[in-house]
Amino acid sequence: MKTPLFLAALFFCLGSLFAAEPFLGPIPVQFVAPGTELQIDLRRFIQTDDAASLKIEAGTIDPATLSVRLPIAENEKGLRNLSLEVGTRRTILTLAITGKNTHRFTFRPERPAQKVHLAGSFNGWNKTQIPLVGPDAEGLWSVILPLSSGTHLYKFFVDDQWITDPAQPAQVPDGFGGVNSELTLASAAGPQIFVDQIEANTLRLLTSSPTPSLITTASVVAQFIDGSSRLLKADITSRSVAVPLSDLPPGTWVRVIAANADGQPGNIVRHRIEQPGVFSWQDGVMYYAFTDRFVNGNIANDAPVSHPELLPPANFYGGDWAGIIRKIEAGYFEKIGVNTLWLAPLNRNPAGAYQEYPEPRRWFTGYHGYWPISPTEVDPRFGTAEELKKLVAAAHARGMKVLADLVLHHVHTEHPWWKEHRDWFGTLELPDGRKNLRLWDEHQFTTWFEPYLPTFDFNNEKAVAALIDNAIWWAEEYQLDGFRLDAVKHIPQEFWWKFRAALRAKIPRPLYLVGETFMDREGIRSFVGPNMLDGQFDFPLYDVIIDVFARETSDLRSLEDALATSERVYGSEALMSPLIGNHDKARFMAYADGDLPDPDFPKEEEIGWQKPPAIDRSETWKKIALAQAFLFSIDGVPMIYYGDEIGLTGAGDPDNRRLFPGIDKLSPEQAATLANFEKLGQLRRQHPALRIGSRRPVLVERDLYAFVRAYLEDRVLCVFNRGFTPIAATVTVGPELPDGDYRDGLSDRVLTVKNGQATLHLAGRSAAVFTKK
Repeated sequence: MKTPLFLAALFFCLGSLFAAEPFLGPIPVQFVAPGTELQIDLRRFIQTDDAASLKIEAGTIDPATLSVRLPIAENEKGLRNLSLEVGTRRTILTLAITGKNTHRFTFRPERPAQKVHLAGSFNGWNKTQIPLVGPDAEGLWSVILPLSSGTHLYKFFVDDQWITDPAQPAQVPDGFGGVNSELTLASAAGPQIFVDQIEANTLRLLTSSPTPSLITTASVVAQFIDGSSRLLKADITSRSVAVPLSDLPPGTWVRVIAANADGQPGNIVRHRIEQPGVFSWQDGVMYYAFTDRFVNGNIANDAPVSHPELLPPANFYGGDWAGIIRKIEAGYFEKIGVNTLWLAPLNRNPAGAYQEYPEPRRWFTGYHGYWPISPTEVDPRFGTAEELKKLVAAAHARGMKVLADLVLHHVHTEHPWWKEHRDWFGTLELPDGRKNLRLWDEHQFTTWFEPYLPTFDFNNEKAVAALIDNAIWWAEEYQLDGFRLDAVKHIPQEFWWKFRAALRAKIPRPLYLVGETFMDREGIRSFVGPNMLDGQFDFPLYDVIIDVFARETSDLRSLEDALATSERVYGSEALMSPLIGNHDKARFMAYADGDLPDPDFPKEEEIGWQKPPAIDRSETWKKIALAQAFLFSIDGVPMIYYGDEIGLTGAGDPDNRRLFPGIDKLSPEQAATLANFEKLGQLRRQHPALRIGSRRPVLVERDLYAFVRAYLEDRVLCVFNRGFTPIAATVTVGPELPDGDYRDGLSDRVLTVKNGQATLHLAGRSAAVFTKK
């Protein structure tokens, strides 16, 4: 029997297959340097089928690509607000023009070079745009480049070969298996502002900055539920911004950024006008309950695969939806502060085992759920359709949201779409005779993951329509609250515009879309916006968290740099998801305990088969407690990978997917880690400053780190001591923290603030979260 195209005949018609209502969403503040050109792909933020209806008061718009090009004058500085119109709707594009720095890049090749170019995040990685001059008498090639403050990623392109900067030790993964050089340029601090109070229906913001960075100008924008925005009048003084709220409806966000007399912009803060009874995703805490490895609630549906060469870690373990329901009803997730569940893919997966393409060609099953063989059937090893609906209903009854993992890039060869619609898929063979397998970078949008996982041809409109309709069917059939989207960077941006527009048109409730993309921040950001994904997992920040807290190869100054860079690049409107663990990464504890990296096994997956990690060092437990405290203290929708709350260890896939132990089987160290995690979860739930408040670092040293967060009357001080010895340090925490006593939610110790200062006493290898006593 042929598989129907679901609702395609109702939703679309050929010729205007993906027509959608015009849409306009908020655009984050764009940081840009003078003397440069700003380029923005507006399709991340708007939807229109009539490019002529799109107008901006400055710059030019390419009607074919809906991209804006806006030159910034050499002498321009400070804040600039531009009006952008889509038909009768309008939004505000705010530019924050930062002070310009110059940096001299130099390169000394190991052997004579003919051509040397510089490419990086500052020029869209154009490998021929910035030539270096040389060589000089000392063999150096060089170029002086104007750059904005912040972090820049780059490489040299030398005679058709990419090379990192040997003179720059700071390097970060590039998302394609290599690394980029990283350069951070300090900025002159602009006004640091925070939401202080609401009085007489007027929002008051104050600055904590010293005299040289007092407020001169401010951009105050109201962002409405319908995606439009407008400038608000505000009363601005050197130390405050007062914003009338009387005509703003519930659900509106007020965004404020200020600049000083030198034109240097400061931080961005947003205030939410509450909608009683309406969930806000800024308050979300996500938990990936990796279904097969979480809890086995019904042994009757256990169906491990029998195969002579299949090893247990690659087989089904028996976890199911009945087990997750048991955890929901026991209040486990509420206890640890979780209000959003992410479930493994729901589709039925094959019943047998398949051999992976790379050596050593082990056999695997579809226990993970990422090999769909049906567009509508759930996997019986996870439960029935009725049980899935019961799970969602149980979560909703407790105020929790449910996301399903959605696989859009491929299906398994047992899927009926592959059997009946071969034209919907690409081909495995390349013109040069190679197989297009795992060519992540070379053939980003067409590569296959395995020979038995055919990739969709996203130029085929019927295939795209079927995928979109299928996603809508899953969301409506099971009343899902959103999707975690697999392999985002391997699906063209054009698909995501169509996907978001269709979901917006057919599903009345707002869905949270979070993606997985292993790229640098600019690459990740290119898929994020109100007309694409709400956010993605912040893997660049994750990499630094691992280096700082687990491996201890970087210090806490690099963590502040990475966090500040993420905040600036993604923007305050994006719902990014920070994390310390993921099912595609080795476990935090394996790095923290020294099991990884292992010089004998370059591939982390192989370590799991040959030398499965075990926790041998008591200090390892303190490391994860520090990382957990940091995760729960920053913006976004933090993602908890099942088992990270108890310190589960494991090498690469599948060793990082061990069975979750019963709570009654935890070791004393695991139980203590869970108890600390529960405190963190409740602190985040109780304190909006930790979710949407301003953040100002007050102490940034190699092993000491502290920042204050403020939102209305809620004030929090977060402190981290990575060193082995106790510390006593006096820091200025006012005006965010008024004088008085504050209690650490993790230890109950009391901190006294007097004259805006506090003396911190903190044990080695520990964190503290101080809130008003």
